[in-house]
Amino acid sequence: MSIVEVELRSASSLPPSIRVRLAGARDCDELCTLLDHPEHAREQVMAWMADPATTLLAAQSEIGILGVAVLVTRILPRPEGGIRKIVEVDNLVVRADQRGRRIGRRLLAAAVEWSRQRRAVQVEAFVGEVDRDARRFYESFGFARSSDRLVLAA
Repeated sequence: MSIVEVELRSASSLPPSIRVRLAGARDCDELCTLLDHPEHAREQVMAWMADPATTLLAAQSEIGILGVAVLVTRILPRPEGGIRKIVEVDNLVVRADQRGRRIGRRLLAAAVEWSRQRRAVQVEAFVGEVDRDARRFYESFGFARSSDRLVLAA
């Protein structure tokens, strides 16, 4: 399995080097620090890692993990036969003290490249109507509104 790597070298706005790589069990503690609800973070990270359809890409520098992209791969049947693969960006988080340094864009670029390497036909991101910053972020990357999801509580 190949690892997607993105190297950044810039002046003052970025750490000297960022590498985007597959996250693993050894990263659990650092990944937990990125999430909003620490009381549930370990459970969430462990659930992601246990799911074979989920892949975690971590942005790392010499100071540690700066962000994570959680990708969920879905394989759907085509009406005409065969299958199609879709990758959803389920979550994308950058450490609060590192935001504004284009780390999220690098994670998203790595996620798209990872998806292409696995022959996904599209990459999706679900963004709620109230999260305007996230919507602008994905749209600035080239994502376009596709269709609305219909949801029913179970």
